[in-house]
Amino acid sequence: MFLPVTPHGQVPVTAAGEPVLVEKVPGGVGKHAVVDLGTLQACAYPEDGASELGRLESATFFADQPVILQAIALIRNRREQRFDPRTGHKLDYPAPGIVGRDPVDERRMVFPRLDPAVIGLIRLSGTDRILLARNRRRTGFFSLIAGYVEPGETAEAAFAREALEETGRRVDDIRYWGSQAWPPSGSLMLGFCARTADVHPTCHTDGELEEIRWVERAELPELKLPRPGSIAHTMIMEWYHGD
Repeated sequence: MFLPVTPHGQVPVTAAGEPVLVEKVPGGVGKHAVVDLGTLQACAYPEDGASELGRLESATFFADQPVILQAIALIRNRREQRFDPRTGHKLDYPAPGIVGRDPVDERRMVFPRLDPAVIGLIRLSGTDRILLARNRRRTGFFSLIAGYVEPGETAEAAFAREALEETGRRVDDIRYWGSQAWPPSGSLMLGFCARTADVHPTCHTDGELEEIRWVERAELPELKLPRPGSIAHTMIMEWYHGD
């Protein structure tokens, strides 16, 4: 039995919310789009065919199911990491289909790519407010400040830089909160909590955010937030409930 994964990283589920499994890999997919995780085999599956199997759910729906998240991430990697970045040769993926091999130099192993990213909850010093924002590309909800770690950066330095670039606020007291795998972008999200004394921006921002605002607990129920299952939603709700 195989777990179908669409090109957008979605998985069909039953009305009861259980992942749908199929007996055969769809025609034309072939061995290069199958990953064996031991307890589960996943395969690339066309979106139109998967939608006929059940409603499609994304990674946040499976936040507490690491094997499903791993399947989504590895199928994404198989779709995007098709060539050896050093030699340019098309990669083979022998069973279990996780690590790529250069057909010319079989000693070469190309492991799945993982991009570190940071996300954080920023408190305004001396108050009970946090900083939320709407991204210009995703204006439908408010979320936390986030971004990718650059080469040579620590995760803490990356978060301080992202906070300054996106909001104009200088943060300190940066503390690690936790992490979450994020298969849709091939990332590992590293969560932080931090503080700032800057009520207003201290410099020009990069324009990535549509709206930035300080939010009190009483205001939170009125705002549309990230989907449950995401690290942003978990961190915001933890603050909201006073943890």
